[in-house]
Amino acid sequence: EERRGTPIMKNQRPFGLRRRVTCTSGQALLEFALIVPLVLVLALGVIEVGYALLDQHVVTKLAREGSNLISRDTSLADAATAMRNMSSRPVDFNNGSSTVMFSVVKNVATVGANNYNKPVLYQRYVYGSLPGSSVLNNSGGTFGSAPEFQALNSDSDTSLQITNLPATTSLGGFLYITEIYTRHPLITPFDRFGVQVPQTLYSIAYF
Repeated sequence: EERRGTPIMKNQRPFGLRRRVTCTSGQALLEFALIVPLVLVLALGVIEVGYALLDQHVVTKLAREGSNLISRDTSLADAATAMRNMSSRPVDFNNGSSTVMFSVVKNVATVGANNYNKPVLYQRYVYGSLPGSSVLNNSGGTFGSAPEFQALNSDSDTSLQITNLPATTSLGGFLYITEIYTRHPLITPFDRFGVQVPQTLYSIAYF
């Protein structure tokens, strides 16, 4: 007996199943489009922060070397020359992208002087052309020429007094300080996502 009706073909998918597969594919594509920018920002951020930390390590190490140098009776002018020769990326004192500031603080031991038992800026030399200011707070002072750049009247000139010195020095003692500013060039377009990335690095070392 012959059966009548629509023949059933193998591998034929119902219409509803094909629609569900299409919807699932579209949903996956939409989710992918939404998550890609977030993953991209995260990846660029990790790269940029890691790069900045590496550069900050170089700046911090160089600042420590500077303070170590001037604490060993090296003149400030000679210390600047040594820093220029030992500097490495990102620090470069030759193209205007870095500045080093040497400061020698002295606790005046001259009895009866205006600055007696006060920390004063005894020596100061700035080398490099990148704009930057010292965190040491004093209102002025006049300094001599190279190679020592010594204050002309450290005992009596009260404008040399440091009012925010984080470390203490004994009477007649010295504190050797190096500060470095340097540019930090970005290597990714991370800032285009509205995230501000520091492009100037700073480090200070006390010895």
